[in-house]
Amino acid sequence: MLSDADRRFFQEHGWLIVRSAVAAERIARLEAALDALIPEASYVTWGGRVVEVAGLSRGSPEFAGYSCDPEIARLAAAALGARRVQLLQDTALIKPVAVPARVEWHQDYSYLAYLDRSAVVTVRVALTRCSLESGCMRVIDASHTWGFCGDNLAFRRDSVEDTLAVLPPELRDRARFAEVPLELAPGDVSIHHCLTFHASEENRGAHPRKTLAARIMDAACCLVPSRLPSAELAPYFPTDANGHLTGPAFPILWSDG
Repeated sequence: MLSDADRRFFQEHGWLIVRSAVAAERIARLEAALDALIPEASYVTWGGRVVEVAGLSRGSPEFAGYSCDPEIARLAAAALGARRVQLLQDTALIKPVAVPARVEWHQDYSYLAYLDRSAVVTVRVALTRCSLESGCMRVIDASHTWGFCGDNLAFRRDSVEDTLAVLPPELRDRARFAEVPLELAPGDVSIHHCLTFHASEENRGAHPRKTLAARIMDAACCLVPSRLPSAELAPYFPTDANGHLTGPAFPILWSDG
């Protein structure tokens, strides 16, 4: 559970690191499961991009154990100040060695703007060391306070676009002095708000960089169907009568009762 100081830090900065949040034995099991599913020999098929596979929890009890862990969900709920949270998406991210697998500056909400509000956090656990050398994630401190600065790119792009480049000059200047690298040891967890600008460089280390990410939203969020690029996508986002996402793909992870 986050302390009051942790919650205040997140509210002010838009990111937080929780050290040693996941036990070493569990990290070893998760990495072994990831290696069995996505062996290193298959990285080449991604053409020099970050290896990203979504929805692993739907077919793997091991990955579901992390993405749907109530303790992980409690961290997200505390950061959001939400009474109930649910899983939006879970993803495995692998940054291979010696390829141009970088991620440009962006806000996650650009790709989640089919929701009516930006009440989403990403909770990432490091399976391997995430260092400057291995291309750890970098954030622009407190950039979540700038609001939504981009366009609705949800299901409209197959790669991440550099949104920082289109900011007003005063925000670009501010960003230059507010960059923070989030270096993690295996088992550390980072949390960032969906409006926090973040990016990562290529992996210049000797080993692949591996993380698992759970995107967790305030259960008060609603789908805005008109923000989907096609009505054909609507069946993948079932809702209740009030527009809240529902069904096995979007389970409630934690509730205060």
